Amino acid sequence: MFDIKYNWKKTGHGATDNLGKQLEKIAKRMNQNQFKTRYRYMESNTRFIKFVAKEFKLRKLANMQDKHLKAYVDHMRLKGNSDKYIKTELSGIRFIHNSIDNTKYELSDARNFSQEVALAFTRDGRADRAWTEKEYQGFKNLAIEKHHEEIAKVFEGIRHTGMRIDEIVSLKYQEVHNALRDGYLHLTNTKGGVPRNVPLTEGARSIFANVLMDKQPGAYVFTPAKYVQTRTIHKFKKQIQNFIYNHRDKIQDKDRTQSGHNLKKEDRGALTPHGLRHMFAREEYMNKRGTGVSKFKARLEVANMLGHGRDSVTFIYLGGIKE
Repeated sequence: MFDIKYNWKKTGHGATDNLGKQLEKIAKRMNQNQFKTRYRYMESNTRFIKFVAKEFKLRKLANMQDKHLKAYVDHMRLKGNSDKYIKTELSGIRFIHNSIDNTKYELSDARNFSQEVALAFTRDGRADRAWTEKEYQGFKNLAIEKHHEEIAKVFEGIRHTGMRIDEIVSLKYQEVHNALRDGYLHLTNTKGGVPRNVPLTEGARSIFANVLMDKQPGAYVFTPAKYVQTRTIHKFKKQIQNFIYNHRDKIQDKDRTQSGHNLKKEDRGALTPHGLRHMFAREEYMNKRGTGVSKFKARLEVANMLGHGRDSVTFIYLGGIKE
């Protein structure tokens, strides 16, 4: 048997770590598929476990059922993940479920499940997901009007730095302080664990200076203290996602689709938190082109700011812009 070396990293959350140790034991018994695929499946299940342990308090992976997958699909959609990404995540989860002895429930066939939750592959990456200035101002003003100033600040932070929502809710005082001193934001808690530096725009400087005013060293600067103290930062993230989902029909342009997924070329997708990264990418690209930088170099520089590193990825964020 050719097992893979997978060790669960403790989170300090009992239910999560319990499922993680179960996953670790399952990994030691697996001898199917290529190693690269299996490691990707481990990463998918790590994310799933962290969600289902907190949302459902699931105690055994053997008790996994369709309702858990459906809730996770909704969670990923609110995060702005594409249907292609979601299907890949589900494939990894199903693989682990099939590797468990004596499962309590049978999961629905993948094809039938995808139809039930309306999942399909994204057809073209060059659809338009970016927020407009009007939409951005509308959502920020609505958040303030409803006394969610902390959400308005998150909108500003993502729009002016291109951070992912996971990155901004975990940003700490010292990182922001150093960014204002150095002129760039050094991110280490990133998707894939690859650090990156984001040069500060004037907008970023302004919002960073503002959020530090009422924070103490060691604090999370965008996440309210109550979520940090109770170790429920994920709930703040979900609050942001739900705020956009619940109010976007009031704010977004009428020609947008009702979904941010499965878009055709030149479609305008519904607003999601990830669309603010698209807005940031588009503005930075146009600014760089305005200074005479070549298309390729502008795409590459923006890709590095986003944490991707390939100019081809920037095409997705530009929504078909060719200038």
